[in-house]
Amino acid sequence: MKILFDARAIGQQMHGIGRYAFNLLRQLLAEDRGHEFLVLSNGAEIQKRFPPSPWVRFLPTKVPLYSLQEQFLIPVLLGKEIFDLYHSPTYTIPLVLAPKGILTIHDLIHLLFPGDYGLGHRLFYRLVVQRAVSRCRKVLTVSESSKNDIMKLLRVDGNKIIITPNGLAAIWEPTAVENDFKDRFGLAPVYLLFVGNPRPHKNFTRVLQAYEILVKEDLYPGRLVAVGISEQKVPEPIRDRLVFLPRCQDDDLVRLYSGADLLLAPSLYEGFGLPVLEAMACGCPVLIGTEGALPEIAGEAGLAVNPYQVLAIVEGMRKVLHDKDLGRKMGKLGLNRAAGFGWEKTGRIALEVYESLAS
Repeated sequence: MKILFDARAIGQQMHGIGRYAFNLLRQLLAEDRGHEFLVLSNGAEIQKRFPPSPWVRFLPTKVPLYSLQEQFLIPVLLGKEIFDLYHSPTYTIPLVLAPKGILTIHDLIHLLFPGDYGLGHRLFYRLVVQRAVSRCRKVLTVSESSKNDIMKLLRVDGNKIIITPNGLAAIWEPTAVENDFKDRFGLAPVYLLFVGNPRPHKNFTRVLQAYEILVKEDLYPGRLVAVGISEQKVPEPIRDRLVFLPRCQDDDLVRLYSGADLLLAPSLYEGFGLPVLEAMACGCPVLIGTEGALPEIAGEAGLAVNPYQVLAIVEGMRKVLHDKDLGRKMGKLGLNRAAGFGWEKTGRIALEVYESLAS
């Protein structure tokens, strides 16, 4: 079987979808079940990140993801190519090729929180994503929560949806945090950690409010490290207590997770929540919201609070920070929980889907 894999989401700086695409493709190629792969990539340098194989051919293209051009230019690029399946690990696929397609839908955040996104995003979902989902052969997603959303909001038969959860690379493990590392980032001996982006559903505004209360009332001595957030104005009492890291390399993030008192992840919604899984793999306790996939991913290892109530977030922080035994217990539970998420499992599930369609 010849499989076309759209790897245009893989780049130098990768977030959730890029990580999923890279690790899934790497695992698919490692399985070596005799299939051929044609890989769409956005640059020749991506090819160097995978071992050479006579059964894998990379096809570079400059056609951007989520664009009108891809609906016309990708089919032209593939005009003379012969393949059995087209797997897009992103939300998008040329509609004329969708009948050969497998589409990964990671979440439906754009439909659940439309006010957080522009008109272009909403139109893209209505005009491309919904049509692609109805035409493609299978839909993959990353959690039971996202599957339920897809069934409800896109009216997709549950039998058409297969769960391929995110996994973890070997880098995510408890790691020593040296003093020079803390000095480089201006960290206090203890600190709290937020990993996300400025989108409202990530809930950083309420996290910041909860942290301010914790500092004022509990005299918490540590700083709040905000990864993925650009520097912004904060209230005077905590102005010198915030560390903003808009970008952070994985090697540094492993140490930040490993040394943090607590990961603050009370999102209003997540289709999966990869930072929570990464933090648990590094032995860091996690405070999560009760919405979306986070309770599913963290299980008993996470402390869930109402993400819409600042005081609930504060109480959750206090519970972990004041009870050291609880924090250690959550760390151990998180390590055990994270061990169940591997890219090998994800790759095997995807290959089983491919092969079931071929048969």
